[in-house]
Amino acid sequence: MDVSVIYVNWNCADEILASVATVRRHAAGLEYEIIAVDNASAEDPGVLEGRVDLLVRNTRNAGFGAGCNLGASRARGRHLLFLNPDTRLHDDVLSGLSRFLDATPATGACGPMVLEPDGRVHYGAARSFLSIGNDLLEHSTLTFRLPGNRLTGRPYYSYWDHASTRDVDCLLGACMLFRADVFHAVGGFDEKFFLYCEEVDLCRRVWQAGHAVTYVHSCRITHSARHSTIRFFGSMGRLVRQYLESEEYYFRKHHGRAYALAWRGMIAAIYGLRYLRRRDPDFLDYVRWSLGHD
Repeated sequence: MDVSVIYVNWNCADEILASVATVRRHAAGLEYEIIAVDNASAEDPGVLEGRVDLLVRNTRNAGFGAGCNLGASRARGRHLLFLNPDTRLHDDVLSGLSRFLDATPATGACGPMVLEPDGRVHYGAARSFLSIGNDLLEHSTLTFRLPGNRLTGRPYYSYWDHASTRDVDCLLGACMLFRADVFHAVGGFDEKFFLYCEEVDLCRRVWQAGHAVTYVHSCRITHSARHSTIRFFGSMGRLVRQYLESEEYYFRKHHGRAYALAWRGMIAAIYGLRYLRRRDPDFLDYVRWSLGHD
């Protein structure tokens, strides 16, 4: 078996079926299987029965990484593709990524060019590792206001046109292909991340294990914005709060408590100033959380 394609479902079975259709069109010459892990959806995922090769039903929603790990534990492929439901594949991307891993033994994981629904390049297809400096640029919005500058565009490599293949710190979690042996050797996804930053952590551990992580520009997917995540958290404010909590765990894990405390102080300062300007109650919530007044 060449590739196991793994989806995690939470109330988006129809989206998965639309994505699966593009996988089947763009997997030339590969032996592959499609696995869907349902994370205790409120909607019956039974529509996936018979449309994917294996449907695994979780009794609770333990998070994205835990769902991916469960799918990987049932997978038979020598390569594992973790694919979001809202992705659509182009140009035999599955076989292209698989061939790239076969041709580059030093690479442990690779990912494609990601396009917005309107055809623009999505610069989040690859990103730098999380750091206080990168987070200052991101949470202050400088990286989004000045994306073409080499300094301010560093978090998401937005100063680079993405028209060439290159090693990167980490890939977008929406579409990542791993060597199965490398994925299992580094321990898979850290399930303490419920959502967000788990792919940054995993790619970091792949690099630490001596394997490269590579963005492959000749393979392309479209990634559409979905609202299921906002539906789960109830609001954009709670979604951002989850992102902050995942970041804080990442910093404690990889840099220690003192670094994480310094990062929290920076977050308090950034959102404190933003609250004074806009009086957004979500910003005040982030300040209170970062100061430990939750």
